[in-house]
Amino acid sequence: MENNYFMLNPNSAAPDQEQELAIMFLDIRNFTGLMESQPGQTVIQIVRRLFTAFGQIVKKFEGRVVEIAGDSLYIVFGLQTELKVAVNNAYQAAQVMFHTVNLFNEAYAEPYYGGPLEIGMGLHAGKVFVGEFGLDNAPQLSVMGLPVNIASRLQAKTRELDNDLIISEDAYQLLVNEQTIVQQQTVQLQGIRQEQQVRLAGKSYGTQQNLDYLLAISG
Repeated sequence: MENNYFMLNPNSAAPDQEQELAIMFLDIRNFTGLMESQPGQTVIQIVRRLFTAFGQIVKKFEGRVVEIAGDSLYIVFGLQTELKVAVNNAYQAAQVMFHTVNLFNEAYAEPYYGGPLEIGMGLHAGKVFVGEFGLDNAPQLSVMGLPVNIASRLQAKTRELDNDLIISEDAYQLLVNEQTIVQQQTVQLQGIRQEQQVRLAGKSYGTQQNLDYLLAISG
């Protein structure tokens, strides 16, 4: 019997196109701890509300959410714009998302529950392959390439470097009016052979957060 598992239908989807994009990964801190310490439905409601707000911000800045995975968002900018515009849109979207979290913390978390909600982001830019791919005849946006891996690892590095926004030097050099942001550093990213130049463009996470405040928006 012939094995057709690895045979592709050339007419099933358009070929991937190479394109320069800004790539952002966002992660909610202590998600596992939240699931362990709070009712699961409460945590899910909080994350969904927050990600709904983030999705609206991304759309406003001409980005697109590629994937939602638990406590993380994978976002791209530049599908319809040139790279410099895409990077600046991504950076501005990040600032608005941080501001949104700060508003929540000021209104609910800090005055009533004693601890802030925190997120971490990694931002990179580069050439990737863009197309559509899906299982069971449900094609979805697919963006793949080394820059995606780098952006993901930058987000993960925010924990180690205690900075909630890490921007690659490639992306940083395309920012307008932000050339005074910040400390430059050379880092080794997990699974990436070549060392990367990055900018620590955010703030410290500070002390361990109190998780009880999350009940504020459980509704």
